[in-house]
Amino acid sequence: MPIETVELLHRVTDAFGPSGFEDEARDVIRELVEPLADEVRVDTLGNLLVTKRGKSDTTFMLDAHMDEIGFMITWIEENGFLRFQPIGGWDARIIPSHALTIQTDDGTKIKGAIGTPPPHVLRPEDRDRPFKIEDLFVDVGAENADEVREMGIRIGSPAVIAYPFERLGSQRVMAKALDDRAGCAVMIRTLEALQGEDLDVTFVAAFTVQEEVGLRGAGTAAWQIEPDIAIALEGTIAADVPGVPAPRQPTRQGKGPSIRIMDSGMIGMPRMIRALATTAEEAGIPFQYQVPAPGGTDAGAIHRTRGGVLSGAVSTPCRYIHSPVSVMRLDDFENTVRLVTEFVRRCPGVVGM
Repeated sequence: MPIETVELLHRVTDAFGPSGFEDEARDVIRELVEPLADEVRVDTLGNLLVTKRGKSDTTFMLDAHMDEIGFMITWIEENGFLRFQPIGGWDARIIPSHALTIQTDDGTKIKGAIGTPPPHVLRPEDRDRPFKIEDLFVDVGAENADEVREMGIRIGSPAVIAYPFERLGSQRVMAKALDDRAGCAVMIRTLEALQGEDLDVTFVAAFTVQEEVGLRGAGTAAWQIEPDIAIALEGTIAADVPGVPAPRQPTRQGKGPSIRIMDSGMIGMPRMIRALATTAEEAGIPFQYQVPAPGGTDAGAIHRTRGGVLSGAVSTPCRYIHSPVSVMRLDDFENTVRLVTEFVRRCPGVVGM
């Protein structure tokens, strides 16, 4: 039986999976989707490709990336402190003083603290200056470098800032990695909703790797799948917070999923935008158009594959993405599932193919 939504989000967000190290996240997702598909396979790069065959050769690709932003250990000091560098797009100002989880080669999780010099010993001119990544270090409680190595930590070990999943009031959840485990959970729910249905398209759900470092998994996945139509799912920027004027808010919570108009990787195809909006309107699903903002989605890689792919991007608004913890509304999530599921049912007719 399908697991309850909050438990699903809990399982997929708590899983460890920075870019290039998505194994645990993929294992969690694979266990959930294997009963829902005709074929499940993992490609060379680590993408999880889940196929539900339809009545035609037209192929619809739904994409969500499994990876999250994280860190890599780059140096072990003789006194046991660790140096690190980011994997993906971090703002260095928000990294200090958080708890860090490092994963060893055998899967053991080691906790540590991201340290900084205390303000008492800083020069006055340095107190208001944000720390750079190279100023920061990790304290895992080791006395020396040998103790660090005995823990299993080495140069190249991956890490994430990891706070546990929590409910936040009646309508919101708070978790790491909602960018883009929210999209992964939408795909899982969509596969569940389509069970027992004969689709007009062959539906491939691609849980992809290494989006945060350059849309790498989506490009190779789309090359193999050869889709005719594709949608990338994201946990996107909700900036409906104090200090951000309305014109600079890409999306707002409580308004439903967003249909992306343009970003740094793709200008939305009018035909696809109209088809998504029509589907939402006819099904009574609230939605919003996402105004341009920096960043991109896997659709930026997918739509340029082979001879080109009719592509779009649908997102669930999440506050504070690319930070240690994000916040999402459950009704926005459920409406994203409704829109995506209905769109798959209506393909390829809704886009005029």
